[in-house]
Amino acid sequence: MVKFNLEDLDIGKNAPEIVNCVVEIPKDTNAKIEYDPELRMFKLDRFLISSMRYPLSYGFIPQTIGEDDDPLDIVVYGSQPVPTGIIVECRIIGGLNMEDKGVKDYKLMAVPISIEKKLDDITKIEDNLLSITQDFFRNYKNMHGKRVLVKNWFGKGRAQKIIKIGHTKYLNEVRYEAPEYTAQ
Repeated sequence: MVKFNLEDLDIGKNAPEIVNCVVEIPKDTNAKIEYDPELRMFKLDRFLISSMRYPLSYGFIPQTIGEDDDPLDIVVYGSQPVPTGIIVECRIIGGLNMEDKGVKDYKLMAVPISIEKKLDDITKIEDNLLSITQDFFRNYKNMHGKRVLVKNWFGKGRAQKIIKIGHTKYLNEVRYEAPEYTAQ
């Protein structure tokens, strides 16, 4: 029996403009939840030890590999938290330029296609939310003695290029083993 890995879920038929997102962390929590591809389950990594909470739901884009060798990170715009394990079809609108341990660790931003507003570009997101999100990622590891370098937000064109590169890397380094074929 072949076990399905969520990292191998389809990226989305309209990628890189619209992608599937696997939510790991709901908005407004301080629980750092990660998908474990070996267990094929979500597990608690840690609690943030400050009063900080994730300002947006957070997850990954399947069938991508970023420069940190993990699936590309994505934050999902919305007023409500999206529960862990939910797949959300999202429109890519931009991203946050970051480095963690000297390696690019972009946080791409997307809007669920179910949101009727025409939020099709990062410039249409409230400046306050962008600042709060940027500040969160600048400081959320501080209490753990770790530092990240957070730069500026960028537009959807660059975000889509990052997704194309990440998807190509995934296709070149397919993460799962093909099932054995036995002739009958």
